[in-house]
Amino acid sequence: MMENLDRPSRIANSGFLLSAALVSLLFLLPGTSSLMLAQSAAASGSISGAVTDPQGKLIPGAQVTIRNADFLAERTLVTDEAGHFSALFLPAGNYSIAVKAQGFVLKKPPRIPVGVGTSVQVTVRLAVAAASEQVTVTGQAAMVEGNTVPPAVNKQEVAVGNTVAGLTVTYLPNRDRDFSQFAQFAAGVDSDQDSGGLVVAGQRPTGAQAAVDGANFYDPLLGGLRGLGDHALFFPQTAVREFEIVHAGAGAEVGGTNAGFLNVATKSGANKFRGEAFYIGRPAGLTSKDAFGNSLDNVQNEFGGSVGGPIRKNQAFFYFAAEQDFLSVPYWSQFQPQAPGTGSVLIAAPVGQIVSKSHPTALFGRVDLLLNSVNTLNLESNYNHVHTTNIGDGSTRSLATRDNSGLLRGDSIWMRANLTSTFGSTRVNQLLGQWSNDHRSFSPNSTAPESVINGFGVLGGNSLDPHDYSSGVRQISDDLAISGRSHVLRIGSQFAYDPAREQHEANLNGRFDYNSLTDFLAGRTRRYQQTFATGDPTYSGAVRYIGLYATDKWTLHPNLTVTAGLCWEGQWNPQPKSPNPGISQTSHIPDDLALWQPRLGVAWNSMTNTVIRISAGLYDASTPATTFQRVFTDNGVNTVVADSYFDPGILPLVSSRRAFSSLPAGLTVPAALVVGIAPNFRNPRSFQAAGSVEQQLNAKVSVSAGYVRNSTWDLPRAINTNLNPPAVDSTGLPVFPGTRPNPAIGQLLLIQSNAHSGYDGLLLTANLQLPHRSQLMANYTLARTRDDDTTIDPFRPPSVLNPFNLAAERGYSSLDVRNNFNLSAVTNLPLGFKFNPVVVTRSGFPYTPIVGFDLQRDSNDFNDRAILGGKVAERNSLRQPSFFNLDVRFVKDFTLPGEGHHLDLFMDIFNVTGASNRYFPDGVSLFGTAASPVFTAGQPLYAPDTTRFGSARQVQFTARLVAF
Repeated sequence: MMENLDRPSRIANSGFLLSAALVSLLFLLPGTSSLMLAQSAAASGSISGAVTDPQGKLIPGAQVTIRNADFLAERTLVTDEAGHFSALFLPAGNYSIAVKAQGFVLKKPPRIPVGVGTSVQVTVRLAVAAASEQVTVTGQAAMVEGNTVPPAVNKQEVAVGNTVAGLTVTYLPNRDRDFSQFAQFAAGVDSDQDSGGLVVAGQRPTGAQAAVDGANFYDPLLGGLRGLGDHALFFPQTAVREFEIVHAGAGAEVGGTNAGFLNVATKSGANKFRGEAFYIGRPAGLTSKDAFGNSLDNVQNEFGGSVGGPIRKNQAFFYFAAEQDFLSVPYWSQFQPQAPGTGSVLIAAPVGQIVSKSHPTALFGRVDLLLNSVNTLNLESNYNHVHTTNIGDGSTRSLATRDNSGLLRGDSIWMRANLTSTFGSTRVNQLLGQWSNDHRSFSPNSTAPESVINGFGVLGGNSLDPHDYSSGVRQISDDLAISGRSHVLRIGSQFAYDPAREQHEANLNGRFDYNSLTDFLAGRTRRYQQTFATGDPTYSGAVRYIGLYATDKWTLHPNLTVTAGLCWEGQWNPQPKSPNPGISQTSHIPDDLALWQPRLGVAWNSMTNTVIRISAGLYDASTPATTFQRVFTDNGVNTVVADSYFDPGILPLVSSRRAFSSLPAGLTVPAALVVGIAPNFRNPRSFQAAGSVEQQLNAKVSVSAGYVRNSTWDLPRAINTNLNPPAVDSTGLPVFPGTRPNPAIGQLLLIQSNAHSGYDGLLLTANLQLPHRSQLMANYTLARTRDDDTTIDPFRPPSVLNPFNLAAERGYSSLDVRNNFNLSAVTNLPLGFKFNPVVVTRSGFPYTPIVGFDLQRDSNDFNDRAILGGKVAERNSLRQPSFFNLDVRFVKDFTLPGEGHHLDLFMDIFNVTGASNRYFPDGVSLFGTAASPVFTAGQPLYAPDTTRFGSARQVQFTARLVAF
């Protein structure tokens, strides 16, 4: 929303004083603090430029009025002595421009769409006015069928990324109406095949940030986007106007990231009522068999819509969106194939198709108030409810029975308020407040002990459930922009208080492990583990953050812009309430107050249609608080672990395969597992350097080529430090002695920040505006990611083979994708038809062949690597199959009576070619040993379920009624 800048007001003054007080408070009280910093500044756009006469001479003192075409709110500026003007902190929208100058007229007004996070540079050339001519002419940005289109090339912007316009969000095929899936259509972006999180420039999904209308959309407890673990609709897609994904060169106003930034703008109301209503149906009979030949009972019924308009014309506006999904996600419970001649073995366990029933609800509301000529207030709220039975892990096959699944329930609420105030024609201030809370509860279908049988499958309940948590954000931030003759200075600050509560313990109901099916049938248990709550097993604490930044955009020459900035962030972590007095590493979680992040970038418009961008800087990500949860609870005081690796005497006590009802007496090592944190632990830090060349071949075609180098250190990983140096055998396998430095405990997993990753990527992008309002975008990325640890889930056992030789862990990252190509298009055909394809293809992720049980006596069953060719296999030395997915959407548009009234009929076909897209979960495959071989070694046993890219072929129908 915009407003005139020529009249001060009491609200503006009070807003400015509050902003100044906030900045002062943050500087004076650093001990009171998400490293999101001021994403509100990154979410807004700007229009700047110059006014010239017919000979190109700059005209000072010209009156420039920039008007939001939806709200009719204005911002009036006066060109400076050099003839320049700048309108800052503009929300994404359509704009018109009016220019008044004595003796001149604007005959050909520019088109001015402002996208999310973009800056539009305009040179307004005036003509000499005839006596009868008016000197005010306006121009309005174009929309296509009520949707935004990709922005023009921004010749002054340093950041590099892709904008996913509203036309793409509306008309490209989408399985689950999850707008974040479209981020995969950007250069340098992949999807983590396990969590589904976004991998930007090779970085962990927890190292990317997200914002909606400038407000934090990052989960401070689990990391990544909010709602990521739901595998379902979270935010209504019908409310998304457009978004951008930045993979390089993010400015100092963007914090809390090691590489990427997802920046979302929502739709808003206007003086004209507009909206849409839709119904989606996906019949089971049109779904093909999955990658393993199983039929799928795949059904979806979803409906929703949105409406926006005036509450009071020219002053108050609303927008409301709602979506309700009734989704059946089928997957099959199947045990692994056995070697020929093994014989048929009947186990009394239910196998076959399991149908997960998911009923998510998503609501969004927004109100925009033009309080007066200099103040605009924006209020937003989002609500989500999820209820999913038999929730799966994202694969169309499970090696576990139905008992191993569970019930997911939860609610989320998010509220945001933003006050934008202007002071004269050169200063704009944004004050933003946010409150959110996500609550989720995972309950197992069965409380029976879990039995894991190598090379066969899993029986019983899930050893990682129950899991109950609440994750909150309390945030206030302020941004002030000041424009001068050739400078745009932005300064900002943020305070965040992120409370969380989590109950999550492994093996509360017990876990049995077996080397083989033969051992299971014979009752030969290899290992038994069970966790007992002996104190408070609940993590409860709050992470506090402060962020400060300053950045200057300096136009040295009309074709040369330098952006320099510095941000500082501080993170104050919660402290354990009941540490283990005998283990110092459980008593204190270090704060990180040294997050200085300088950023520098240059944008050079070397020729009329060529832009060269170079950037470099430091980027610090936050540490998800679930990492600290284990230090609070798994400390040998609040929980005690009985483990037969340390107390073999408990095996005869559980020979009936029933868990203990209470802590057994006489344990020699009751603290079989303790988790601590290193005293020098700190947040992950990246150095990023990037360069790119963008060439606009003509008004409709632009291509770019870029290189990104991202080096990240201080990545977290857990290492067992309660080991003595090993002896290395002839195969290269380190075998540890039976004695431990501290015999009173078993494993001491110390969370350290000493892992490192490096990413090198060549990124190519082409954007084409085709005839008949059609568009095409294609991206190709050639990249290499190497690291020495890729662990994301803190409950996953450490992958380090030898803690005394961490350098040997260096290899391809589990997130390494060498080749990635994606193409998306919206093509208009005659008679109201559209053909909209999406292609995503990439090379396979690497994986590590592991044995599946402990050969090296470190009590870790998941880091012992298979012996291949007489030597221990290196980490991530083998490759998974490649991935290919082609989706198409056919559209028939019927024009109805009334302005902007249409009926759209969609038919989507997902995975047209039926590609199998098999993969290995967690980037490992069990190989066993010569004595206990695994028949399926090296065989990918999983494939995407029907909610993910690359799943079984499906057909989906949509009816959409729209008025714009």
